[in-house]
Amino acid sequence: MTLDRESELTLDADAVAAAAFLAERGGQLHVPVNGDSAVWWAELHPASDPGETYYARLGWSVYPARPHRSSSPDRWAGRSLTSGYRPTALDMCKPISAEGFAVHPDWARTSHAWHGDGNPFLAVVREIQRDLNSPHYQGRFRA
Repeated sequence: MTLDRESELTLDADAVAAAAFLAERGGQLHVPVNGDSAVWWAELHPASDPGETYYARLGWSVYPARPHRSSSPDRWAGRSLTSGYRPTALDMCKPISAEGFAVHPDWARTSHAWHGDGNPFLAVVREIQRDLNSPHYQGRFRA
């Protein structure tokens, strides 16, 4: 993926708050590798099991106007079982991901619509962390 310069600058600026949020919870934001400014890795840990590590690969095409993509097998290395995470498809079917809006196009006309205002990067990592800390979290998927 390649970002336009405006998306790249905005994403880099918003990544600071996302990294701080993750660090406060024992996680980490891994900077883009191989010069691909569109792809970031968020390392997260559920509060109920801080030794368990999940990696969410967040690939942006246009930031902040569009949600991230997480559809290929290498994009969701750790698979948590809470609502909206599809371990067999290895993606997130939530209103924070492009896959969610592809499956549920009606979300674009509801309160779930993607909003590119504020800091969407921070909103995405907060949502994933909130799901991992949810009482509905069931641990890592085991096939």
